[in-house]
Amino acid sequence: MIKWFLSRTVFSMLWINTVISTCVLTLVLVFTLQRVADEHPRRYLSKTLFFNLVADKTPEQLMKIDIDGVHLLSIPVNKMNDPIYASYLSLMNMALQDPDGIAMTASGNRYMAAVHNNDHFIILPRFGRSLTSQAWYLIGWLVAAIALILVANFYSIHLLTRPFIELRRGVKHANQGDLNYQIPLEKTYGEYRILAKSFNHMLHRLRHIHEARRHMLLAIPHEVRTPLARLKVRKDLITDEPLRLAILGDIVNIERILDAILYTEKTQSGEGDLVLRKLDLPSIFQEIIEEQQNGKSPIELKIFTDRTQFYSHPVMLVVLMRNLISNAVFYGLEQPVTVTVARMDDSLIITVTDQGIGIAEELQPFLTEPFWRTDQSRQRESGGYGLGLYICKTIVESLHGQLRIESKPKQGTSVQVTLPNAFNATDSER
Repeated sequence: MIKWFLSRTVFSMLWINTVISTCVLTLVLVFTLQRVADEHPRRYLSKTLFFNLVADKTPEQLMKIDIDGVHLLSIPVNKMNDPIYASYLSLMNMALQDPDGIAMTASGNRYMAAVHNNDHFIILPRFGRSLTSQAWYLIGWLVAAIALILVANFYSIHLLTRPFIELRRGVKHANQGDLNYQIPLEKTYGEYRILAKSFNHMLHRLRHIHEARRHMLLAIPHEVRTPLARLKVRKDLITDEPLRLAILGDIVNIERILDAILYTEKTQSGEGDLVLRKLDLPSIFQEIIEEQQNGKSPIELKIFTDRTQFYSHPVMLVVLMRNLISNAVFYGLEQPVTVTVARMDDSLIITVTDQGIGIAEELQPFLTEPFWRTDQSRQRESGGYGLGLYICKTIVESLHGQLRIESKPKQGTSVQVTLPNAFNATDSER
């Protein structure tokens, strides 16, 4: 049993806290009830002593008795209804009805007593403290004890549940994508430590899966480039010129996507250098918009800046915009798609908005995960593999920007990209 108490499990610590609190509260209640219970024999003893004190005393002797500075009063029975004795009338009636001729009652926060002695009432106007005042005194002690126990329990429970703060911090790091975080086990105990170990192990496994995905993404471009090179050679054997140009365009697009994957993954892993170039703002966005026009969903470009040049990575920017616009067109239900380009201080703000099917709120946190689709049936329809928004996110992060998605089902989706210092890149970035 002692070993169990010292095991520092959450259950044992809470049980110890409960036992201590209950014992302290019980002791205070016993003390309070004992004081109240003692009051009855005290009152009985007071009545007896008072009767013996006044018995066989003459009125002259009674007038000389002094009890704690209070003199006795002798009131003839035939004057008990006199108005000047009105405050003692009920007490005297009680004495008349008492078998022993003694009465005692509370008067304010004190007591007064009366004895019916032959043809007189002997009155002691004031003595002791009433049970009511003592009860309030004891209730005060009880309230103070309960308050003390509550405060002690608050701090003890806070101490017992403090490992939850470490667990919550670990969940926050994991939610922000920091899979290298480990919950410090020395700040936990008991069941918390078991849970923290399991959580750390889970993060280790997730980190391993994430690294495996990255390695696979890095391997795909290398593996695809060889057959892509053969296609580039074989396309020249096609005599149909429009078909040959169309195939060449597709090959170039595939190469750009592969380059974007390599750029972003290498930049994220610190293996590559990101070199920004000065770009013409109206022409590059207009070129992308014209390329994405498919005749179903009209795409409108709105530019809200008078600056005509900015700094960015041309391949990454083109891949980013193609993915965002193609998503908006595909899920836009043939409704107009709007691309807004604006400037805020030195940042470039790009917003792509559609009026399509939208995305449920509970699915939005997973939109930028690789190989993740809101609906697997759409994968068959679009031919995609859930990499579009993941590539967009990695491109934006490589450019030190932010990507924010807002969507409501049946109302549409808005994707906003913020690229900082696009109008004021440093020399090292250019």
